[in-house]
Amino acid sequence: MLSNIIINSLWVGFVAGMVSGMVKIGWEAIFPPRNQARNATNPPQKLLEQLGVPSQVTHATVRIADDQDVPYVSLLMHFGFSIVFSILFVLVANFYAPITYGQGTVFGIVIWIAFHWVILPLCKTIPAAWKQPWYENLSEFLGHMVWGWVIYIVAIGLPVSGVYF
Repeated sequence: MLSNIIINSLWVGFVAGMVSGMVKIGWEAIFPPRNQARNATNPPQKLLEQLGVPSQVTHATVRIADDQDVPYVSLLMHFGFSIVFSILFVLVANFYAPITYGQGTVFGIVIWIAFHWVILPLCKTIPAAWKQPWYENLSEFLGHMVWGWVIYIVAIGLPVSGVYF
């Protein structure tokens, strides 16, 4: 039984992470959280650089359609984060239903607070929340709510997830 929950959480979390990650990227395309100067080295790139990864790796791109450079290292970080936390959400929801409060939106808010108000500012990856522009906080807050909701929607849409709330 536990092995089934873990296996199902892994694949459902992977799917939810991919879908919610795409939604979050789309959200940021419509409501950019950072200005172009601050986004020249985005938070995932800066975090990797703080961990000693050279900037030529963190800013590595792959050319698509002859004229578009896609920053694949940033995308790997973005989707990796989304997948890991989606797996966590699905796994925990099998044992602790309150994680699904607000249809996943509360989960998104908790992750936003943990990373954008505590962890990343403490690591000096991003400024403290009160030193960020208001639109960055608003975009990230709403974006994480939508992200958490999409994780929930995918999880309840795949009944093997064990998330039936």
